[in-house]
Amino acid sequence: MFRACCLISLLVVGFWNQQSAIAQGPTEDDLTKQIGRLIDLDSMDLAPKVKFRAGLEPSLHRVDADETGMAALKDPYARFGEDKPGAAGWYRLSFVVPEKLGKFPVPKTGYNLGIESNVLGSWEIYTYKNGKPAGLWSKDGMNKSTDRTATDWMSNAPQPARPGDQFTVAILAMASPLGRGSPEGFGLRHLRLRFAWAHTGGRQPFYGSVYAPGQGTGLLGAREMLRTKKGDELKKLQDKLHGPITRLDAVFAAAETGQIENLTKAMLVAGKEINEALKK
Repeated sequence: MFRACCLISLLVVGFWNQQSAIAQGPTEDDLTKQIGRLIDLDSMDLAPKVKFRAGLEPSLHRVDADETGMAALKDPYARFGEDKPGAAGWYRLSFVVPEKLGKFPVPKTGYNLGIESNVLGSWEIYTYKNGKPAGLWSKDGMNKSTDRTATDWMSNAPQPARPGDQFTVAILAMASPLGRGSPEGFGLRHLRLRFAWAHTGGRQPFYGSVYAPGQGTGLLGAREMLRTKKGDELKKLQDKLHGPITRLDAVFAAAETGQIENLTKAMLVAGKEINEALKK
Protein backbone atom coordinates (compact mmCIF):
# COMPACT_ATOMS: atom_id res chain seq x y z
CA MET A 1 0.00 0.00 0.00
CA PHE A 2 2.83 2.35 0.92
CA ARG A 3 4.66 1.60 -2.32
CA ALA A 4 1.49 2.20 -4.34
CA CYS A 5 0.95 5.58 -2.66
CA CYS A 6 4.57 6.54 -3.32
CA LEU A 7 4.19 5.59 -6.98
CA ILE A 8 1.02 7.67 -7.31
CA SER A 9 2.75 10.60 -5.62
CA LEU A 10 5.71 10.34 -7.98
CA LEU A 11 3.41 10.25 -11.00
CA VAL A 12 1.51 13.30 -9.80
CA VAL A 13 4.74 15.20 -9.11
CA GLY A 14 6.09 14.17 -12.53
CA PHE A 15 2.90 15.36 -14.21
CA TRP A 16 2.99 18.75 -12.53
CA ASN A 17 6.70 19.14 -13.26
CA GLN A 18 6.01 18.42 -16.94
CA GLN A 19 3.13 20.90 -17.00
CA SER A 20 5.30 23.49 -15.29
CA ALA A 21 8.07 23.01 -17.89
CA ILE A 22 5.57 23.39 -20.73
CA ALA A 23 4.11 26.53 -19.16
CA GLN A 24 7.61 28.05 -19.05
CA GLY A 25 8.02 27.58 -22.79
CA PRO A 26 10.39 25.36 -24.79
CA THR A 27 14.12 25.21 -24.13
CA GLU A 28 17.03 24.41 -26.44
CA ASP A 29 17.06 20.85 -25.08
CA ASP A 30 13.32 20.48 -25.68
CA LEU A 31 13.73 21.35 -29.36
CA THR A 32 16.75 19.08 -29.75
CA LYS A 33 14.65 16.16 -28.52
CA GLN A 34 11.72 17.13 -30.76
CA ILE A 35 13.92 17.47 -33.84
CA GLY A 36 15.42 14.06 -33.13
CA ARG A 37 11.94 12.50 -33.07
CA LEU A 38 10.66 14.44 -36.05
CA ILE A 39 13.54 13.71 -38.38
CA ASP A 40 12.96 9.97 -37.95
CA LEU A 41 9.40 10.29 -39.31
CA ASP A 42 10.39 10.57 -42.98
CA SER A 43 14.05 9.56 -43.26
CA MET A 44 16.65 6.89 -42.46
CA ASP A 45 20.02 7.42 -40.79
CA LEU A 46 22.81 6.15 -43.06
CA ALA A 47 25.78 7.18 -40.89
CA PRO A 48 25.99 3.90 -38.91
CA LYS A 49 26.60 2.04 -42.19
CA VAL A 50 29.72 3.94 -43.29
CA LYS A 51 33.23 2.54 -43.69
CA PHE A 52 36.26 4.84 -43.45
CA ARG A 53 39.83 5.09 -44.68
CA ALA A 54 42.18 7.98 -44.01
CA GLY A 55 44.09 9.56 -46.89
CA LEU A 56 43.27 10.96 -50.30
CA GLU A 57 44.92 8.27 -52.43
CA PRO A 58 44.14 5.87 -53.84
CA SER A 59 40.83 7.48 -54.73
CA LEU A 60 37.67 5.67 -53.67
CA HIS A 61 35.16 7.67 -55.72
CA ARG A 62 34.32 4.97 -58.26
CA VAL A 63 31.32 2.72 -57.72
CA ASP A 64 33.54 -0.39 -57.90
CA ALA A 65 36.41 0.99 -55.79
CA ASP A 66 38.38 -1.51 -53.69
CA GLU A 67 37.19 -1.21 -50.08
CA THR A 68 39.74 -3.66 -48.69
CA GLY A 69 41.55 -0.99 -46.65
CA MET A 70 38.35 0.47 -45.18
CA ALA A 71 37.01 -0.19 -41.69
CA ALA A 72 33.66 0.27 -39.97
CA LEU A 73 33.60 3.08 -37.42
CA LYS A 74 32.37 2.63 -33.86
CA ASP A 75 31.55 6.33 -33.94
CA PRO A 76 30.68 7.51 -37.48
CA TYR A 77 30.88 11.12 -36.27
CA ALA A 78 34.46 10.87 -34.97
CA ARG A 79 36.87 13.62 -36.10
CA PHE A 80 40.11 13.01 -37.93
CA GLY A 81 43.17 15.02 -38.99
CA GLU A 82 43.14 17.75 -36.35
CA ASP A 83 45.92 20.32 -36.95
CA LYS A 84 47.21 18.31 -39.91
CA PRO A 85 47.79 20.04 -43.29
CA GLY A 86 46.33 18.05 -46.18
CA ALA A 87 44.11 15.94 -43.91
CA ALA A 88 41.54 13.94 -45.88
CA GLY A 89 39.68 10.66 -45.78
CA TRP A 90 37.04 8.58 -47.55
CA TYR A 91 33.66 7.34 -46.33
CA ARG A 92 31.74 4.72 -48.29
CA LEU A 93 28.52 2.78 -47.87
CA SER A 94 26.07 0.75 -49.93
CA PHE A 95 22.41 0.23 -49.12
CA VAL A 96 19.16 -0.97 -50.62
CA VAL A 97 16.14 1.35 -50.63
CA PRO A 98 13.78 -0.13 -48.02
CA GLU A 99 10.05 -0.58 -48.36
CA LYS A 100 9.53 2.12 -45.73
CA LEU A 101 11.34 5.29 -44.76
CA GLY A 102 10.34 6.21 -41.24
CA LYS A 103 6.56 6.02 -41.03
CA PHE A 104 5.94 5.97 -44.77
CA PRO A 105 6.06 3.31 -47.49
CA VAL A 106 8.22 4.02 -50.51
CA PRO A 107 5.82 3.64 -53.47
CA LYS A 108 6.54 0.55 -55.57
CA THR A 109 6.21 2.79 -58.63
CA GLY A 110 9.01 4.98 -57.26
CA TYR A 111 9.47 8.33 -55.54
CA ASN A 112 12.09 11.05 -55.63
CA LEU A 113 14.36 10.54 -52.65
CA GLY A 114 17.36 12.58 -51.50
CA ILE A 115 20.54 11.88 -49.59
CA GLU A 116 21.31 14.64 -47.10
CA SER A 117 24.94 15.13 -46.10
CA ASN A 118 26.97 17.45 -43.92
CA VAL A 119 30.69 17.22 -43.16
CA LEU A 120 32.87 19.32 -40.88
CA GLY A 121 35.29 20.89 -43.38
CA SER A 122 34.87 20.29 -47.14
CA TRP A 123 33.40 17.34 -48.94
CA GLU A 124 32.61 15.75 -52.28
CA ILE A 125 29.80 13.20 -52.35
CA TYR A 126 29.50 10.68 -55.21
CA THR A 127 26.22 8.80 -55.60
CA TYR A 128 25.45 5.75 -57.73
CA LYS A 129 22.10 4.08 -58.25
CA ASN A 130 22.17 0.52 -59.56
CA GLY A 131 25.78 1.08 -60.62
CA LYS A 132 25.29 4.37 -62.48
CA PRO A 133 25.93 8.02 -61.42
CA ALA A 134 22.73 9.46 -59.90
CA GLY A 135 21.31 12.84 -58.95
CA LEU A 136 19.62 15.12 -61.46
CA TRP A 137 21.31 18.30 -60.16
CA SER A 138 24.75 16.73 -59.70
CA LYS A 139 27.69 16.56 -62.11
CA ASP A 140 28.28 12.91 -63.02
CA GLY A 141 26.82 11.93 -59.67
CA MET A 142 28.99 14.35 -57.65
CA ASN A 143 28.01 17.24 -55.37
CA LYS A 144 30.44 19.30 -53.30
CA SER A 145 30.37 21.88 -50.54
CA THR A 146 32.54 23.44 -47.85
CA ASP A 147 32.34 25.17 -44.47
CA ARG A 148 28.62 24.66 -43.88
CA THR A 149 27.05 25.10 -40.48
CA ALA A 150 26.27 21.89 -38.63
CA THR A 151 22.53 22.28 -39.30
CA ASP A 152 22.82 23.01 -43.03
CA TRP A 153 22.07 19.73 -44.77
CA MET A 154 23.05 19.51 -48.46
CA SER A 155 20.78 17.24 -50.49
CA ASN A 156 21.56 15.55 -53.79
CA ALA A 157 17.88 15.08 -54.62
CA PRO A 158 16.08 14.20 -56.75
CA GLN A 159 16.93 10.53 -56.85
CA PRO A 160 14.02 8.70 -58.54
CA ALA A 161 14.04 5.39 -56.69
CA ARG A 162 11.90 2.44 -55.71
CA PRO A 163 12.23 -0.27 -53.06
CA GLY A 164 15.08 -2.62 -53.89
CA ASP A 165 17.23 -0.10 -55.76
CA GLN A 166 20.90 -0.36 -54.82
CA PHE A 167 22.78 2.82 -53.88
CA THR A 168 26.49 3.32 -53.32
CA VAL A 169 27.76 6.54 -51.77
CA ALA A 170 31.37 7.71 -51.54
CA ILE A 171 32.36 10.86 -49.63
CA LEU A 172 35.77 12.52 -49.76
CA ALA A 173 36.08 14.62 -46.59
CA MET A 174 38.83 17.22 -46.14
CA ALA A 175 39.98 19.63 -43.47
CA SER A 176 39.26 23.27 -44.27
CA PRO A 177 41.55 25.03 -44.85
CA LEU A 178 43.40 22.12 -46.42
CA GLY A 179 46.80 23.74 -46.86
CA ARG A 180 47.58 24.67 -43.27
CA GLY A 181 45.12 22.29 -41.69
CA SER A 182 42.31 22.89 -39.22
CA PRO A 183 42.39 22.50 -35.43
CA GLU A 184 39.01 20.74 -35.74
CA GLY A 185 40.04 18.42 -38.56
CA PHE A 186 37.18 16.86 -40.51
CA GLY A 187 34.32 14.52 -39.71
CA LEU A 188 30.92 13.30 -40.81
CA ARG A 189 28.05 15.23 -39.22
CA HIS A 190 24.90 14.07 -40.99
CA LEU A 191 23.97 11.45 -43.61
CA ARG A 192 20.35 10.46 -44.20
CA LEU A 193 18.07 9.10 -46.91
CA ARG A 194 14.77 11.00 -47.01
CA PHE A 195 11.65 11.70 -49.02
CA ALA A 196 12.14 14.65 -51.37
CA TRP A 197 10.07 15.86 -54.36
CA ALA A 198 6.91 17.74 -53.27
CA HIS A 199 7.61 16.87 -49.64
CA THR A 200 10.62 19.20 -49.68
CA GLY A 201 8.29 22.20 -49.97
CA GLY A 202 6.94 21.54 -46.48
CA ARG A 203 10.03 20.02 -44.92
CA GLN A 204 12.57 22.76 -45.68
CA PRO A 205 10.74 25.74 -44.11
CA PHE A 206 9.66 23.52 -41.20
CA TYR A 207 13.25 22.71 -40.20
CA GLY A 208 14.68 25.96 -41.60
CA SER A 209 18.35 26.75 -41.12
CA VAL A 210 20.86 28.68 -39.03
CA TYR A 211 22.41 31.38 -41.22
CA ALA A 212 24.33 33.27 -38.51
CA PRO A 213 25.00 32.94 -34.76
CA GLY A 214 21.74 33.56 -32.94
CA GLN A 215 19.75 33.81 -36.18
CA GLY A 216 17.79 31.38 -38.29
CA THR A 217 14.43 30.05 -39.41
CA GLY A 218 12.23 27.07 -38.63
CA LEU A 219 12.89 24.63 -35.83
CA LEU A 220 16.66 24.80 -36.24
CA GLY A 221 16.59 28.59 -36.13
CA ALA A 222 14.29 28.56 -33.11
CA ARG A 223 16.68 26.24 -31.28
CA GLU A 224 19.64 28.46 -32.15
CA MET A 225 17.84 31.53 -30.85
CA LEU A 226 16.88 29.75 -27.63
CA ARG A 227 20.53 28.80 -27.21
CA THR A 228 21.84 32.34 -27.56
CA LYS A 229 19.22 34.60 -25.96
CA LYS A 230 19.30 35.41 -22.26
CA GLY A 231 17.08 36.93 -19.60
CA ASP A 232 13.96 38.79 -20.71
CA GLU A 233 14.69 38.22 -24.41
CA LEU A 234 14.81 34.46 -23.83
CA LYS A 235 11.56 34.48 -21.84
CA LYS A 236 9.84 36.53 -24.54
CA LEU A 237 10.94 34.08 -27.23
CA GLN A 238 9.81 31.10 -25.15
CA ASP A 239 6.38 32.69 -24.73
CA LYS A 240 6.06 33.22 -28.49
CA LEU A 241 7.13 29.65 -29.28
CA HIS A 242 4.98 28.02 -26.61
CA GLY A 243 1.88 27.64 -28.82
CA PRO A 244 3.62 26.58 -32.06
CA ILE A 245 5.77 23.97 -30.31
CA THR A 246 2.81 22.60 -28.34
CA ARG A 247 0.93 22.14 -31.62
CA LEU A 248 3.69 19.97 -33.12
CA ASP A 249 1.49 17.09 -31.98
CA ALA A 250 -0.39 17.66 -35.26
CA VAL A 251 2.77 16.80 -37.22
CA PHE A 252 3.20 13.51 -35.35
CA ALA A 253 -0.49 12.74 -35.86
CA ALA A 254 -0.14 13.35 -39.60
CA ALA A 255 2.73 10.87 -39.73
CA GLU A 256 0.53 8.17 -38.21
CA THR A 257 -1.76 8.33 -41.27
CA GLY A 258 0.99 6.77 -43.42
CA GLN A 259 0.38 9.34 -46.18
CA ILE A 260 3.44 11.48 -46.92
CA GLU A 261 1.20 14.22 -48.35
CA ASN A 262 -0.45 14.64 -44.95
CA LEU A 263 2.92 15.10 -43.28
CA THR A 264 3.92 17.67 -45.92
CA LYS A 265 0.77 19.70 -45.22
CA ALA A 266 1.20 19.48 -41.44
CA MET A 267 4.83 20.61 -41.72
CA LEU A 268 3.78 23.55 -43.93
CA VAL A 269 1.27 24.72 -41.31
CA ALA A 270 3.65 24.21 -38.38
CA GLY A 271 6.60 25.78 -40.20
CA LYS A 272 4.60 28.88 -41.06
CA GLU A 273 3.49 29.29 -37.45
CA ILE A 274 7.03 28.84 -36.09
CA ASN A 275 8.50 31.32 -38.57
CA GLU A 276 5.81 33.89 -37.82
CA ALA A 277 6.62 33.59 -34.11
CA LEU A 278 10.32 34.15 -34.83
CA LYS A 279 9.55 37.34 -36.78
CA LYS A 280 7.46 39.03 -34.08
